[in-house]
Amino acid sequence: MSANLPVSYDPRHLRRLWEGKVWLILTGLCLTLGIASLLFFSVPPIQQADLRLYDWMQNGRRTPPRSGLPVLVGIDEESLAAYGQWPWPRYRLALLIGRLQQQGAEVIALDFLMPELDRTSPEVIRFERRRDNVDPTLPALAAGQDSNSQRLAEVLGEGKTVLGYYLNFSGANVSAREQPPPKTPEGMVLTRAPGSTDKWPKPGGAIRSLPQLTASASAEGFTNALHDIDGTLRRVPLLQPYNGNVHPSLALSALLLSSPDRSLKINKEDSETSLWWNNKRIPLDESGNLLVDFRQTQPAFPYVSARDVLDGRYASGSLKGKIVLLGAWAKGLGDAHSTPSGHVLNGLEIHATIIDNIAAGTFISRPGWARGAELFAVLFLGALSTLLLSRAGATLSLLAVLAGTAGCFWAGRQLLVSQGLYLSPLLPMLTTVVTALVLSLFKYSIEARKVRQRTKALVEAQDTIIHSMSALAEARDKETGGHILRTQHYVEILAKQLAHTPKYVDLDESTIDLLAKSAPLHDIGKVGIPDSILHKPGKLTDDEYAIMKAHTLIGAEALTKVIGGACHPENNDFLTLAKQMIVSHHEHWDGTGYPHGLRGEEIPLAGRLMALADVYDALISRRVYKQGYSHPQVMELILQNSGVQFDPDVVAAFMEKNEEFLKVSQSFSDEAEPEAEHVQHA
Repeated sequence: MSANLPVSYDPRHLRRLWEGKVWLILTGLCLTLGIASLLFFSVPPIQQADLRLYDWMQNGRRTPPRSGLPVLVGIDEESLAAYGQWPWPRYRLALLIGRLQQQGAEVIALDFLMPELDRTSPEVIRFERRRDNVDPTLPALAAGQDSNSQRLAEVLGEGKTVLGYYLNFSGANVSAREQPPPKTPEGMVLTRAPGSTDKWPKPGGAIRSLPQLTASASAEGFTNALHDIDGTLRRVPLLQPYNGNVHPSLALSALLLSSPDRSLKINKEDSETSLWWNNKRIPLDESGNLLVDFRQTQPAFPYVSARDVLDGRYASGSLKGKIVLLGAWAKGLGDAHSTPSGHVLNGLEIHATIIDNIAAGTFISRPGWARGAELFAVLFLGALSTLLLSRAGATLSLLAVLAGTAGCFWAGRQLLVSQGLYLSPLLPMLTTVVTALVLSLFKYSIEARKVRQRTKALVEAQDTIIHSMSALAEARDKETGGHILRTQHYVEILAKQLAHTPKYVDLDESTIDLLAKSAPLHDIGKVGIPDSILHKPGKLTDDEYAIMKAHTLIGAEALTKVIGGACHPENNDFLTLAKQMIVSHHEHWDGTGYPHGLRGEEIPLAGRLMALADVYDALISRRVYKQGYSHPQVMELILQNSGVQFDPDVVAAFMEKNEEFLKVSQSFSDEAEPEAEHVQHA
């Protein structure tokens, strides 16, 4: 049984429609694959945008409960004003650390380096020792040591202390002193899964404190920080391979010293690296870095001025069980780091945040499956957007783009805020936006091409109808189609010339085109004139001439009815100009013309142009009842009637372009045919 196809079924139309959609779909899929490939390449603009998006999402993360473990002790402006410029003599640092130990500090971590001897002069040392009630006698020391450093070393050995050092990744060991490897917390045991640290960067050397200080401290920890390409600190290394072993950072060393559990285990499962300590899983990236979960409220940790500690203004026992981070706090002394929230934090605050993250068990991680999930999101949203945009209209497409973009951002933010998982929504968002933009432009270009084709077809059909109607009138008048073409070109030549004059500067190309199209209709009203008059071989009587003159009104009335039914503004413009040309092309500049006896610029421009074009063609064309005038004769007659029958401006335009008139008359010349209406009837 055969199916009955609808009457409107057109296989060619369906094929063209399908071909357009195929190109849209192929373009969308290619865009999707191109964006997906960005997941596997480092493109700086994409990286920077991704980092900014991460910052915006992280700033909405709630501040989790804090551990209360770290306390900051800063050598600030107030301390420097009271005790002198930095660096302080190391005996004063020994006093400061001793006071902190007396107040119950569990661990004291020093966030500064002391790689050289204390260069303070003996006289100043004695003066300050007397002022601080310290024995001014300087003990005999071995070469390469000094009393201040020795005093500090003694105090460091009296409690749990961590000295900071800096790992140098330039490839050279900058330390001139031979030292054993950096000291790790006593009892620290590290196990690693095979290949877990293969991709971690390897330093070439380290800048450390004096051997007499490092020997007395409980442990050492590196203080290196990482900055992304935009200069913002978002991640820090917790462990670094050096000299064949893996060493902890300053923050991790302090944590290990504060806990009886000093066993560390590095796991690597399904491309995810993690550090296990004290029953906590600490997520690391493939380079051993921790994404820092910055606290949103500032100040995030208790702060004490070093002066208050030295002056005894800090309550005894108030630091019991705390990890004290000691370092330079005054502006210009300590290191400062830009963070995702926009705050600039001191290095002490960075170490404190790391300690708090681990102690409180709050982490941000980028799981190993994150890239796969992002790839799936890009491909899925790209395919979905392509299918929607290939079928939907502009409104639905816009809603789909907004929904897709907002949905990606919301989902990524929720995962980060509530679960601490970072999956970048940037490329999925970019997929929906770019796909929508490009496919919309593609659809617009396709539709624009279709509109141009339809418009061209309509214009051609319109021109055909105009010429057919004109030919109908000309057929009854026994004139030829050459008259239609010639007058059309004459009007166009005159209008273009007038457009170059200041008075007619508003005569644009579109209006000129409409004037030229209107020209073939100027005698359409002759279809309403009786054949006895229209075809009369002799001179018309006054009554017959009056009837003949009515062809202008007949044509105008017909156009008026057509204008009333026109719905497109451009069609109205064309028909209005055509009506003006029909009704006024026999008006004279001096007011002696017909049908209304208009004068001067009361006559529409369309009529003034056709008046000269019609007369020129009637005079220069050869007919069976007359020989045509020569071009110079016609020029002279038209010039004589300037300001009488014709608009002087139009005559001036004709005189400028008279040679083009002659070329047109020769290009579209007629064979001699009988014509009833003489020049006076035209």
